[in-house]
Amino acid sequence: MKVLLIQPPPRQLIREDIIVPPLGIAYLAAVLGDKGYKVTIIDAFAEGLDIHSLEERIKAVTPDIIGITGMTPVIDNAFRVANIARRYARYIIMGGPHVSVVRDKIFDQCPDIDYAIQGEGEISLPLLLDALEFDKDIGDVPGLITRGSKNPPAPFVEDLDGIPFPARHLLPNERYRYILSRGRVTTMFTSRGCPYHCIFCDKAVFGSKWRYRSASNVLDEIELVNKEFKINSIIIYDDLFTVKKERVIEICQGMLERGLKVEWKCEGRVNIVDEETLRWMKRAGCSMIAYGVESGNQKGLDYLNKGTKIEQIKRAFGLTRKAGIKPMAYFVLGIPVETYEDELGTIEFAKKIRPAYAQFSVLSPTPGTKLYDDAVKMGWYREVDARNPMDKDIRRPAIINENWDEDKLNKILREAHRRFYLSPWYMWERLKEIRSLKEFVIKAMAGLRLFRWYIKDSRGQGVKGSSEV
Repeated sequence: MKVLLIQPPPRQLIREDIIVPPLGIAYLAAVLGDKGYKVTIIDAFAEGLDIHSLEERIKAVTPDIIGITGMTPVIDNAFRVANIARRYARYIIMGGPHVSVVRDKIFDQCPDIDYAIQGEGEISLPLLLDALEFDKDIGDVPGLITRGSKNPPAPFVEDLDGIPFPARHLLPNERYRYILSRGRVTTMFTSRGCPYHCIFCDKAVFGSKWRYRSASNVLDEIELVNKEFKINSIIIYDDLFTVKKERVIEICQGMLERGLKVEWKCEGRVNIVDEETLRWMKRAGCSMIAYGVESGNQKGLDYLNKGTKIEQIKRAFGLTRKAGIKPMAYFVLGIPVETYEDELGTIEFAKKIRPAYAQFSVLSPTPGTKLYDDAVKMGWYREVDARNPMDKDIRRPAIINENWDEDKLNKILREAHRRFYLSPWYMWERLKEIRSLKEFVIKAMAGLRLFRWYIKDSRGQGVKGSSEV
């Protein structure tokens, strides 16, 4: 059987600063390849295909099975792919985070698909394909969703070392880029799951139990992508890379022992970093750690169930800069227990902890999270036009209550970007980092896009009022 796995195309063909490999389908391709299936991947997003070009590519592959991945914010793109693909395959299967949240409702949303898989697919998909090829009972396939019925959930993959590395040889590796990285880039998962319980995080796919690959297995993959694919920049996509100090240090020491010259970025947590770990990470090539700061107000952190303190944030950013690693900060705005004035304080806090980059976004209650359930229960859930410069959606979920309306959300987003990115200290720090004309052009273009977004949004374009969903 010929299998085609598809990453849906973008809504608009525009210059993207961040294009990264679809690791989920790359893992599935590797598992299926090991079992003898002929697998093709079309990363329509990376290749900049429009829907018509994608249809021609699908037709040329002549697949028996088409698998499509979909995330909730852009699930309409996945539905469009299913619609045009329907005539070219015997079966269409959909997976990804959106399916794991809506489950059997997916067939009402997208009548063109035949099957859906919730959760991790490395166990379920090969079993489904085997059943379809040899006319076996699909009722034994864990995690499978069909019209009118759901099989028991698939178990989480406990032995992550036993999964083959993603099938990067099927991907357009030369097309991937990340605005904060130099050179050829890829992504990696070294663990799955997160043991913390922030109310805005969707854990429908990987769950709350932290499962991790051995240091030697991680090092083997790093060595492979560095030497075989000539990749020198890795974005570690774990929900949280720094959970286990001993493992982090073992990976860092292994990179040094193997002579791996790779720049890498990861996600950290402010209450579990320490000076020794940061020193090893710096020596091993870590250039940036992104922390979910979220708010500069303790009441906001407590509402989000972050389990962190303001002093821990200050300490983590100080230690990270001292180690020579750039700290990045994620902030959410529009927290229901905070006022506009409270969040002006968050912006000032962002300037005080001096991250190399800060991402300000509207707090979004997405299905599958406690935040979503609470927002619906309280009557706070709305979809609004309140986007940061990186957001692709026209409208996005937000919380509208006595503290926040759509105009205030747009205003606080504008203020955050203006006050932070136009601070004299910030512009000077970034200018000092420039080492080439290419870097100057990249930063200048990013600054120009930010300026255009700010001017356009300041004129009130696109603000149409919120709507309840």
